[in-house]
Amino acid sequence: MCLGQIPCDLALVHASVVDVFGREVLEDQTVLVGDGHILAVLPFADCPSPAARDIVDCGHRPLVPGLMDAHVHIESTMLTPDNFAKAVLPCGTTEVVADPHEIANVCGVEGIRYMLEASRDLPVRIHIALPSCVPCTPFEDAGAVLDAEALAALWKEDRVCSLGEVMNVPGVLGGDEDLLAKIAAAKASDHVVDGHCPGLKGQELQAYAAPAA
Repeated sequence: MCLGQIPCDLALVHASVVDVFGREVLEDQTVLVGDGHILAVLPFADCPSPAARDIVDCGHRPLVPGLMDAHVHIESTMLTPDNFAKAVLPCGTTEVVADPHEIANVCGVEGIRYMLEASRDLPVRIHIALPSCVPCTPFEDAGAVLDAEALAALWKEDRVCSLGEVMNVPGVLGGDEDLLAKIAAAKASDHVVDGHCPGLKGQELQAYAAPAA
């Protein structure tokens, strides 16, 4: 398809491609797309007549990669996942990591499973970070308590990508067994552990980071 011997699905011509790695704008480019992937980015002069099923003239407007929001609480927007996707996609966001902490505080595992199901097959790909602290503090009584055992069955879900922000810094430093078990479970299943420790430094910061290393 890149050589024009087989038509690609889409060619975007006369595009000003924003190169986020090179930190420059590549003027007057042809972008070839096929099978859901970007196949080539070429100067228009090198590919003035692309073999494509559909050709769109971008009129030298900017063409940027899809944006990813690495941390969001969809419930805080007061929108369901599908309506959230409708709101952010026109602004260029194509992928997010959502921590359903708020709904889990009230509904527990059922709330997380709702978010997984409601965010399936949307035009914005929504990954889920399992909430690490439900409730947020031992003094809260919002309706649910999620220990390591409660989260265990969720690690196998295909869009679960991490253990959400570990905000219980005293728990990590104090060796809270259940919290450390959650971190261990994330690591054992090859998931990322998200940090959340503003202001922490020195020896305490190193101790906080050590369980997820």
